[in-house]
Amino acid sequence: MSATLPCRSVLFDLDGTLVDSAPDLWHTLNHTLQQMGRPPLALEEVRHLVGNGARFLLARGLYGPQAEAPQNSETFEEAVRLFLAYYQDHLTDNSHPYPGCIPMLQQLTDRGFGLAVVTNKPEKMARKMLSNLKMTSFFKQIFGGDSLPERKPHPLPLLHTLEQLATPPSLGVMVGDSETDSLAARGAGCRLILVTHGYNRGVPVQQLKPDRTIDTLEALVPLLTLV
Repeated sequence: MSATLPCRSVLFDLDGTLVDSAPDLWHTLNHTLQQMGRPPLALEEVRHLVGNGARFLLARGLYGPQAEAPQNSETFEEAVRLFLAYYQDHLTDNSHPYPGCIPMLQQLTDRGFGLAVVTNKPEKMARKMLSNLKMTSFFKQIFGGDSLPERKPHPLPLLHTLEQLATPPSLGVMVGDSETDSLAARGAGCRLILVTHGYNRGVPVQQLKPDRTIDTLEALVPLLTLV
């Protein structure tokens, strides 16, 4: 196995990868639970529930860690509306880029890599978060969970993004924090690097057998060779 990965474009997950957004997701989930007469959850509980977007987070918060979003439930859809209405006004009250994030993005940009965000967060919210945190300018493409007919773990968002960046999958690297990112990357045929600081529901990312794992975002730069 070579020391570095040949790469032309880097695709990043957002929540748990570039940005520690759990504090605001926690506040929003507890606000929604309170509105529905449910008891609040602890921050560390919520960290293990994040992944796959707001609907899955809500379902896990309401019905248990293994729950999936119910179909045709007016009560659940009202919870989704409450959650999104509150969250859009509190996206970055307490959220922040992980240590080393901005220097890493600047170094990759300076070296000529194409950068993109591929998240399951609604695109409008993803763009607002990146704008609030002054990160938008680093990315040539930003796609959310509602941007395309499919969302991660389906490979379509990655394949579409790579196409927009004129990059074959073999020269694309997905940087994420979860099984969702792993499945999407493997399905798309691109390399996978997972951060250890994110939200993988309490499961060590090493178990997903990525091409590399990193403990800090700045450790990403020396792993990539521009081609």
